[in-house]
Amino acid sequence: MGPLLALAAFGIANGLTAREIHVFERAAAKEIKTQLKGDDAVVSVKAVPYGLGILWGALDRATITASHFSVNGVPLFVEPGRSKAGRCGNLTLDLRDFKLKNLRIDSLHAEIPACRYDRSLALSKKTFRLSKSGVGTGVVRVLEKDLGDFILAKFHDIKQVNVKVYNGVVWVEGYGEFLIVKSTFAVIADLTPVDGTKLTLTNAKVWFDWRRADAFATETLLKTLNPVVDLNKDLNLLDAIKVEKIKLEDGVIEATGKTQIPVKLG
Repeated sequence: MGPLLALAAFGIANGLTAREIHVFERAAAKEIKTQLKGDDAVVSVKAVPYGLGILWGALDRATITASHFSVNGVPLFVEPGRSKAGRCGNLTLDLRDFKLKNLRIDSLHAEIPACRYDRSLALSKKTFRLSKSGVGTGVVRVLEKDLGDFILAKFHDIKQVNVKVYNGVVWVEGYGEFLIVKSTFAVIADLTPVDGTKLTLTNAKVWFDWRRADAFATETLLKTLNPVVDLNKDLNLLDAIKVEKIKLEDGVIEATGKTQIPVKLG
């Protein structure tokens, strides 16, 4: 092949590469945005090919960025029965300032390897469908005020609440009308992941009307409050996140763990 012909072939390949990338990005962004609520919702997708491998649907990485939205559960699913011809070496989720059911999330960042998607569907129908997800790592940040708002919405026995997060503990203070007592209360505790999906108050010290609660009253209150957040039941995350570690500092709850795109049910 002569130099001019080779250069022309290279240019055509690059043109096809750019077109397929653009189709992938627009199809993915459109698909995800249909699952989100909010007039101010912003979604973008940036894809990077593996060399010229995009001609066969091979992406080195793709980043999904979204903000200012609300959603009732996971906005992206895996459909295992679909074609796995499209490859994505790493799928990055960068989500900010959004509400997941009743809990506002300050940010969620996840890196998920070894994903597959239906390439022909993306090209022919401009529709993005994942067919396989690897298991990666993710970090979720929740602000103390937002956890307080969530607690107030979830637990009807609690009428007022204020949450403080600092020095590795969470302080929950408020007023509640429980079966055993109607009183102001305060809890200082660790926040511990249980089974990867439940955030639970542990090693707790409890006060009612600023008098230290006995063992029975402490256990009764903790049974009411725990789990503070159930990722599957409360947030419909379908095991998308398995929390392994929680950091409590400077007004922020930071949960780190395994992350994957869940399989679509039904």
